Amino acid sequence: MKIAKTIVGMFAMATAATALSAPVSAVEWKSVTEERLLNAAKDGNDWLIYGRDYGATRYSPLDQINTGNVAKLKPLYTISLGSLEGQAVTPQVNNGIMIVAVSSEYIDAFEVKTGERLWRYEIKMPADVTQFACCGKLAKGVALWEDKVFALTLDARAIALNAKDGSLIWEKTLEDYKAGYTFTMAPVAVKGKILAGFAGGEFGVIGQIVALDATSGNEVWKASTIPQPGEEGYDTWGKDSAKYGGGAAWLTTTFDPDQNLTFWGTGNPAPWNSEMRPGDNLFSNSVIALDADSGKRKWYFQHIPNDAWDWDSMNENIPVDVDVDGKKVKAIANAHKNGFMYLNDRTTGKFIRANSFTTVDWGTVTKEGKLDVKADKRPGVNKAATFCPSYFGGKDWAHMAVNPGTNVAFVPANEICVKLHHEETQYKKGTMYLGAGGEIEKPGTGKFVAFDLNANKVAWTVETPSPLQSGSSLATAGGLAFVGDLEGYLKAYDQKTGKVLWSHRTPSGIIGGPVTFAVDGKQYVATPSGYGGAFPLWAGKGVPEHLKRNIVKGATLTVYELGE
Repeated sequence: MKIAKTIVGMFAMATAATALSAPVSAVEWKSVTEERLLNAAKDGNDWLIYGRDYGATRYSPLDQINTGNVAKLKPLYTISLGSLEGQAVTPQVNNGIMIVAVSSEYIDAFEVKTGERLWRYEIKMPADVTQFACCGKLAKGVALWEDKVFALTLDARAIALNAKDGSLIWEKTLEDYKAGYTFTMAPVAVKGKILAGFAGGEFGVIGQIVALDATSGNEVWKASTIPQPGEEGYDTWGKDSAKYGGGAAWLTTTFDPDQNLTFWGTGNPAPWNSEMRPGDNLFSNSVIALDADSGKRKWYFQHIPNDAWDWDSMNENIPVDVDVDGKKVKAIANAHKNGFMYLNDRTTGKFIRANSFTTVDWGTVTKEGKLDVKADKRPGVNKAATFCPSYFGGKDWAHMAVNPGTNVAFVPANEICVKLHHEETQYKKGTMYLGAGGEIEKPGTGKFVAFDLNANKVAWTVETPSPLQSGSSLATAGGLAFVGDLEGYLKAYDQKTGKVLWSHRTPSGIIGGPVTFAVDGKQYVATPSGYGGAFPLWAGKGVPEHLKRNIVKGATLTVYELGE
């Protein structure tokens, strides 16, 4: 269903004078060509890809808003998105039109200068779908290709909409959601194909990555992350455990056009009980490089063999050219859940180096890229272990931003520890397949971290009262690094010092990604707001008391402009 040119729940913030009226829209959709996507990093006007560019740097070349004037940033308007679900989305902008995936409930199109809603598509889903998903009705974004908007749904469908009016072009059911296959990621458009990876590792699914033809929705290729009998790596799964092996690739891929490679992080093996699946468990907890045309695996690197901690490797793999021993090396950077920033050669997968960016007490990563884990930090059956970071990670799925000029990454990090033990379990279709129990014993906190990829060390750290759980960051040529927090504040930091230069509190907690763009030569900043997702569901005592008291649910979108 679409609702044309309406405003739903728009209201002015306390600092704005009045609610805005909705004039007739004058903006027009501009075809999102392959050329535009390939050059997205250079185009500051738009935000065409979930991570802004194919490398997911979340870096904008805009500098109209900068360290000298960001204190004048003020809300232009705030719009209610009509949902009580957590808003993990990163909005996307094309020629003054913003597309917002409102959880897995709606797709909205807005004129960004006025807040006018141009159209809404309502996603109809089965009433029971949330019982087969880990963390609520999450949706992180869409893909744009030519005159279409592509979205993924919690019940494992892909849909294509007409970008001009929100009408449905095609939809495809890709897997059985009642087996635990779901979509929470933003797809990405590459060379006329829509690339997507399924969630569902906690339900014992087999990790799957698909490429769909953007015109028809037909499958072009499909890749599994967990080997089956006769395939490379199957012998790393003892006790026939690969059958329900997990390894979901549930976060948006990055793409290197020069090598025609897409980089995917894979999730935890199933179940969490590592004794039930002896061996390294390839290709779970890995980064894998797939050919964009065929889906064939070119190389892999496994961060966590035989994972016992739920330290997924699904985090974004950002292409960077880093200084290594006086030479520039083509690398990918991954701020891993285990608390280490990894650098790997993006042409071969070869490990380069790693260093911690948050508190780590379990051991270290050797110079060969192997884990050296303290004996008392590995949980087992009838053996509890307390370790930091927890299963929320030193960094969870919330994206870091990287300034390609300085090679400094701005990392939303967590300070959460957990006590965990393993237990026997059996696979049952559509139910959690964990084989583990435990709890977070005290409230978590967070850090916003600037990590110098060239120097391989933390440049500065700012402590935060709550984990920076699921709030992605943004860096700009204006010397600013933005990140939202669970208290609902969007803050602008000085990239060089970590000093907070500006902040504004939104109506709920921020777990999505702020963006910046320009319309008619004027730069804007926008952020979604809406508390929810995995943290309040899974953290237990790890949720700070002030969040329980002060943060209410409710999805909004706030757009900011420079004041006088």
